[in-house]
Amino acid sequence: MRDGPAMQNGALSHIQCCSASLAGVTGFYSWLSAAGLSALSVLRIEGGLAATFLAARGWRESARPRRLLLKDAGGEALDEVMVAPELGGYTVTCHGGPAVRAALERELEGAGFVRVDPWQAPLFGAAHRLARETLRQLTRARGLRAVEYCLWALKHGETALLRVLRQPSGLEDLLHRSAAMRHLFEPLRVHLWGPVNAGKSSLLNALCGEELAQTGDEPGLTRDVIEGSFEHQGWVIHLLDNPGEWSGGHDLDRQALQWARSQRQSGDVVLHLVPPGAAPPRAEAPVVYSRCDEFMPAGLPESGFPLAVSVKIPSTLERLKDALVALQRPEVSPASGDALVLSEELRDDLRQLAQGQASREALERKWLAPGE
Repeated sequence: MRDGPAMQNGALSHIQCCSASLAGVTGFYSWLSAAGLSALSVLRIEGGLAATFLAARGWRESARPRRLLLKDAGGEALDEVMVAPELGGYTVTCHGGPAVRAALERELEGAGFVRVDPWQAPLFGAAHRLARETLRQLTRARGLRAVEYCLWALKHGETALLRVLRQPSGLEDLLHRSAAMRHLFEPLRVHLWGPVNAGKSSLLNALCGEELAQTGDEPGLTRDVIEGSFEHQGWVIHLLDNPGEWSGGHDLDRQALQWARSQRQSGDVVLHLVPPGAAPPRAEAPVVYSRCDEFMPAGLPESGFPLAVSVKIPSTLERLKDALVALQRPEVSPASGDALVLSEELRDDLRQLAQGQASREALERKWLAPGE
């Protein structure tokens, strides 16, 4: 869901208020990864207190990342961490458990540090709004590619945005090519659809690498929408396994199917699985010929859809993953030097500029002026 103008304005006021309140603070910290997201967490500490805090706990100043057995003020070990000094502060990689995070927070706050959100303070030297917003997006990144896009934008976003603002003729094309950027933070939602025994649940389990759904020859085993995710080439894909379509079954089966149909609108893509002997649907949607170890259709393209897949043939699973990634990969990238439109708000501002409803000077002041 996109933030409305009122929410965006409220968020900006909150950021400005928090930034002003930090004027006299000599140390602050921020989590750059969500709690419980993974086995590791990333912590950023900055300010005049940072070097003194780490030195008192065993850190010897170094230009390179180093391991450190971080101790509390009483000398008790808190966690073994990796400390990387960079851009006026320290990035600390620690274990991601709630007990470790809580212990580090207590130690930091006991030493006088103030906790901030990544977009509330000039972390990594982020002195303007574009950099702070990119840091906010980094905390929402899903998958390796999303992190790479955000890190590129932190380093090169200002130069790229200035180039775009001063040469606005290509804005419409840039906005079109960057439309899929939202999937960096909201992974593609793919509904698996088809008749009973098409192999939807088996495919969900095989793609996600775990037994999420019950499988078997008996029709109607799936009566709920079962969800799972996997990462491929650094991109996260979210799958939804739906009850199979069939003319038999009980009232419960029909109700489950009716409810699943109502949920399809929440997805980005519906994959129609066609088992051996079944006809493909007339609807214009990606078609997957399932259980192709039993029957391989002829005349399929070398890439894209339609394609054939079998959970017993790993190469077909890889090809399906490739095809799904292609559906959500933006047409802009760090390699092409144009992966800067990470924020919906920035997209809206650039769209207004392209339509003559905003000025280049106003956008440059809003996104790139120090302290904005």
